[in-house]
Amino acid sequence: MAIFFKNFISNEYDEKQNKNETSETTEQQDATKTIGSRISQARKSKGYTQEQFSQLLDVTAQAVSKWENDISCPDIQLLPKIAEILDMTTDELLTGKKDKAQKEKHNNVDTSNLKININVIRQNQNPVNVSLPLSMIKKFAKIGNGISGIIGNGAIDNIKFDEILTLVENGATGEILNVVSDDNTTVSITIE
Repeated sequence: MAIFFKNFISNEYDEKQNKNETSETTEQQDATKTIGSRISQARKSKGYTQEQFSQLLDVTAQAVSKWENDISCPDIQLLPKIAEILDMTTDELLTGKKDKAQKEKHNNVDTSNLKININVIRQNQNPVNVSLPLSMIKKFAKIGNGISGIIGNGAIDNIKFDEILTLVENGATGEILNVVSDDNTTVSITIE
C-alpha cells in the first residue's frame, strides 16, 4: 500500500511538472513567433478573412498579407486597434507573452445584470426608448440585427451590436454611442 501511494504521488508530481514545462514551452514558442505570425494566427482564430480584417482596420488586404508574411509590419498607430480586434493586449501582440492579470480581469466582467438603453429621437416624431437586458441583445446579435424591427425606420440598421457587446464585455459602461444623422435623427446607446 505504501509503495502504491508513493508511486501515485510521484506520478502526480511528474504530470504537474510536465504540464508546467509544456505551458512554459508554449509561451516561449509564442514569444519566438513574429508579429506577423501572431496576427495571422489570432485573425484566423477569430474567423476573419484578410479582407474582413483589413476593412476593420481601414487598410488594404495586401497590407495584412504583407504583415502576416513578415514582409512589412503594421504602423505603430494601428497596434492598439489590431490588439483590440484580436482580443489581446498590445504587449501580447508584440511579444507573444500573455498578461495573466489582464486576461483574468477581462474574463471576470459580470454582464448578467446590465441593461442596454436605446433612445431614438427624430424630428417631429415621438421618441423611441427601448431598455433591454444585455442577454437579450446577445441573442439578437447572434441572429443578426433583429432589434431593428423593434425600433423601426432604419434608425439603428447600421449599428454593429456585436462590437458594442465586445466593448461591454471588456468593461465599458455608460454612454457607448451618441450619433446625430443627416436627417437630425439622434441615436444614443447607454449601458447600465
